[in-house]
Amino acid sequence: MVREGEVEVEVEGRRARMRRETTGQLRAAALEEVREHGAVDLSLRRVARRMGMSPAGLYRYVASREDLLTWLIADGFNDLADHLFAALGTSDQLSVPDGGPAVADIADDTADVAARLRAVSKTYRAWSVAHPNQFGLLFGNPIPGYAAPVDGATTAAMTRVGQALGSPLVEAWHQGRLRPVVQQIDDELAQRLAPMAGVATVPVTPELALTLLLTWGRLHGQVSLEVFGHHAWLFPDGCQALFDADVEALLRDLHVVDAP
Repeated sequence: MVREGEVEVEVEGRRARMRRETTGQLRAAALEEVREHGAVDLSLRRVARRMGMSPAGLYRYVASREDLLTWLIADGFNDLADHLFAALGTSDQLSVPDGGPAVADIADDTADVAARLRAVSKTYRAWSVAHPNQFGLLFGNPIPGYAAPVDGATTAAMTRVGQALGSPLVEAWHQGRLRPVVQQIDDELAQRLAPMAGVATVPVTPELALTLLLTWGRLHGQVSLEVFGHHAWLFPDGCQALFDADVEALLRDLHVVDAP
């Protein structure tokens, strides 16, 4: 015999599950639209058509095109962060409960810090090359008329990316194995960098903050040139060798490994 309260719980559980599944299908359909038409031309009407749903029905799950873009951008950053954390063997930092994504390069906390930096850097490139449309959505030109919510889901997700990508450098810093790119910075620049301390899980000096930003800029620059096709005339089969060479040069520049 099933009591009335138990029936209500089961119905509510089924509704929540169906809503979660539909929301997942909505995000997947929207991402396909971005791949085919670009983020600028993302249309809720076309997303609804792709799902076999009326536009009015779609609004039961998402309030606006801007909210849908926020979902997609946050999802992209979180997926990238999960790949980076998987490369570091940091399962407790994953946003998914199923063990996380498969990655080619893994260097857990028992590995040398140089190996960890190589693993997370190569995973950053691998994800970006494999997801060029999402990479463009996250790091490409601003979408006219769209502004991410201040301190919202996209900010939290991007913070995860920064924490994962920067963690080997932070480890090297606290081991005394990382030479900052600038030994001493002025007060104005230090004030500009101060907000980074609010998103880090360990103390961050201005010199470390600057080193983190400049290192990401160097790695990201190589990845962007590849994803957006600027090196295709030289490397039609991909820029893995070029990227690896720059990672090794970066490790030497930061004194994480000794120069030959």
